[in-house]
Amino acid sequence: MIYYPLSRENWSRSVRCFVMAATEVRNKWPYGARGVLLLIAVLAVLVTQGCMRPVETPPEVAQAYSALLASLDASRPGDSVARLQNFATRNAAYPIAQTVAADLTPWRRQLEPAYLKARDLARDGRFDEAQTILVDLAQLQDEPAGRMAREFLSFEFHQLKASQWLVKGDTAAAKAAAGELRNLPLKEGQRASAERLLDSAGLVDSASRMTRTTALQSAARMIQVALHGSFAEEGRYPESFDMASPVLVNLRATGVLGPVARIDDYAVKGDEFSLIVSGADGQRIRVTNAGLDPIPGALQK
Repeated sequence: MIYYPLSRENWSRSVRCFVMAATEVRNKWPYGARGVLLLIAVLAVLVTQGCMRPVETPPEVAQAYSALLASLDASRPGDSVARLQNFATRNAAYPIAQTVAADLTPWRRQLEPAYLKARDLARDGRFDEAQTILVDLAQLQDEPAGRMAREFLSFEFHQLKASQWLVKGDTAAAKAAAGELRNLPLKEGQRASAERLLDSAGLVDSASRMTRTTALQSAARMIQVALHGSFAEEGRYPESFDMASPVLVNLRATGVLGPVARIDDYAVKGDEFSLIVSGADGQRIRVTNAGLDPIPGALQK
């Protein structure tokens, strides 16, 4: 059985015993120095031995702990540890606090593996799953896994996210991830790194646009050539024309039309034609029998 001499219950009991003991000694012993010393000795023995009683855990506290254990989520070890610690603090005066301390041990063992799992998920590009775990761990102020999670989320997580999107060619996602760093309280070196990431994303985006533009222009030129060829064979341009047109069968087979998302606004009049070729990224080029004209302001991405 565990004793808690500083609990409120024991303190009240000790005061009552002190009064009882003082009354008893006063009735049996004369006043004076010897009586005072003896009074002190008797009271010490009575308070430390005769008056102390073991503190029991109230039934409602035990019931609350059972409910707490049943509600803990294995996928959120950080939250589980935090709730157990809070319960132990609120009920430190009862023997159940030692039970909580013992139950905390296996939960604490899960913290570092959870942190390492989050890092692996981030390396695999599964950033939402990784962030959920890291945020769960970050709430633990006094645990190593909590400290490491907070440090990783403060900069490296967003840096890795932006870098991976950049490598995959998704410059919009890379810019968004790098832009998140601007809202964080970064150190000088970290802020410089974040800006360099944005610079790199901008350069890659410009290069990608140029590549897409060149590819779409090449496809548009080949469409124009195919229509001229049809006119040479048939003596006229087709009455209707779209991506499924028989005139484009060879271009479809060779993959030349890969950059083209659709063909719109086809019109024909005698030996003249006009149409608009659109790319998947929003670029548009007007193709006529006379030439190619990019449409300004059409690029959306």
